Amino acid sequence: MLFRVRFFLVLALFFTGSCLLAQSLEEVIDNSQPDDRPVIQQLSDAEKVAGLVQSFVAMIPVSTGGLPVFDRLLAFLKKVFEHLAFRVKEINMDEFRQKTAPTGGVAQGPLPKPAVEGTDSGSEADVATDTDAGNAQTGAEIKAPEPAAGSQALSGSEFMRQTEKMTPAQREEATLRAILAGNMPAFLKKLQTVEVTKKLSDGRVATIKYRVMPDYLAVGNDQDYVRMPMSPLTAQKIAEHFGCILPTTKMVDDIYLQARTKLLPQPMSGGKYPNWQSRMMKNEFYSEHQRLVESQCRQRGHTDGVLVAGHKKDVVISNYLNSRPKNVVIYGWHDARNNGKPIQGYGWSHENTYADYSHGIRLVSNRVQVDGKDMDIKEVLADKVLSELLSKEGPMKDTRACR
Repeated sequence: MLFRVRFFLVLALFFTGSCLLAQSLEEVIDNSQPDDRPVIQQLSDAEKVAGLVQSFVAMIPVSTGGLPVFDRLLAFLKKVFEHLAFRVKEINMDEFRQKTAPTGGVAQGPLPKPAVEGTDSGSEADVATDTDAGNAQTGAEIKAPEPAAGSQALSGSEFMRQTEKMTPAQREEATLRAILAGNMPAFLKKLQTVEVTKKLSDGRVATIKYRVMPDYLAVGNDQDYVRMPMSPLTAQKIAEHFGCILPTTKMVDDIYLQARTKLLPQPMSGGKYPNWQSRMMKNEFYSEHQRLVESQCRQRGHTDGVLVAGHKKDVVISNYLNSRPKNVVIYGWHDARNNGKPIQGYGWSHENTYADYSHGIRLVSNRVQVDGKDMDIKEVLADKVLSELLSKEGPMKDTRACR
């Protein structure tokens, strides 16, 4: 009993301090400094206490002082609720302490680079080469059908109007049909090369070249399109149809590093967007975020077809899905104002039917080159050593974004 009284006194002090420092995510990003740690959006997904925890999380203000440990705080509070509600006998505190390396499953936040044999564990073993976006991709294209003779591809604006009153599931189906029919901007079909050189754990220095969409999947034409968030269920069907996969977190990092245009994340939270939590999955937010991104593209002088990154979180493939097959894993929103660190570390709190305005789908071709040798990207990811070129999680036997 004494423990509970002390705990709730400490909790009351925490809320009092946090309320004084409370900021929206948008304000935190706008005021961030280069030395700030990345913001990790992470919510509990425990089935038994999901409703209770989600209601509790909604009351917690976010403060700059609390952000580095916010994810561990939520995990701790989840355990406390389980203790009180379901009489769990004890709470293992070790799992809430800061870890310097993952001990199992997928870590929260960016993982450290694997130790490379023959180098210091903290040294930089990757060399990402900024290839010429205009010359590196001769003949590398997504083979998608063109609109029938005499017809015109549906514009992004019209697609958003037609799907405005649809349920999320109906909109997903409409998005799938549109993209498989080739109703996407032509510039997305011309892939760009990412080249990475790395010293592997067996001592070799290897180079891989793989091809990615220059931007995130969109519906429409070159003059009028909308980047369409979608669930990993829909994204996986599209990827398989075009002979592609979705990226790993390491690939997302390397794509950002080599992007000719690096955009800033634009979270639509806080006072500018009242009730934003209930609007994140709606067309109005999809269209508004598209407008924000396009405005930033114009300010940066961006040309469609040039490799661009930073404006969306990626839906990624991960070994974590092997144990949680009904989840989606998201990662990214790298911020140049914070040394290119991602706002979103590994995030897996949502079910695999979920998508909101901040998510993006970038396709990666199955065909790669390792030291000049043509290979299937799945073969590379499955290899114990070569997978280090593409993965921070070790080998990946299952490269699907959903199970």
